[in-house]
Amino acid sequence: MIRNKPSILFRIATLAVILCLPLVWGCASTAEKRMEQLGKVLRVYNNAFESRSENGGSGYVQNEYRMDYLLKYGAIQSRVSFFKSQVLNQAFFKDGKPLEINAENPEGDFNEVVITMRYQVTISPSTQLKTLIHEQRWKHNETTWLLEPNLAPFLN
Repeated sequence: MIRNKPSILFRIATLAVILCLPLVWGCASTAEKRMEQLGKVLRVYNNAFESRSENGGSGYVQNEYRMDYLLKYGAIQSRVSFFKSQVLNQAFFKDGKPLEINAENPEGDFNEVVITMRYQVTISPSTQLKTLIHEQRWKHNETTWLLEPNLAPFLN
């Protein structure tokens, strides 16, 4: 029985394909990883914000806004009670320009997201249930997602 040994060129080509696969998978999944990270950050931040935790998720607020955020969040802690929240929409951007990310284009390269939320709250001294539509503006800093906050709707 004669065995044919694979040629050296075949071996090199096979090795090259095997070594390149992780690079292709890594490049293709950057947007997917960023989207997964965004989902986790949104859950943690909104949980801290709505539960009126001590810092209200301020660790996810951009540094230049953090002090103002914490001062305003103190008023939210004492006056606002959250009942329900829901994500209504997500708009994706790359350096301020809108992107179309959907089922046909799930891998768009984005670094900003505007999340439109609906909150049902009461704001003391009133006991009347209000619905607030609020936009959260998130930016990726090449490491994580950070919020550019706007707490005005909760303070009126």
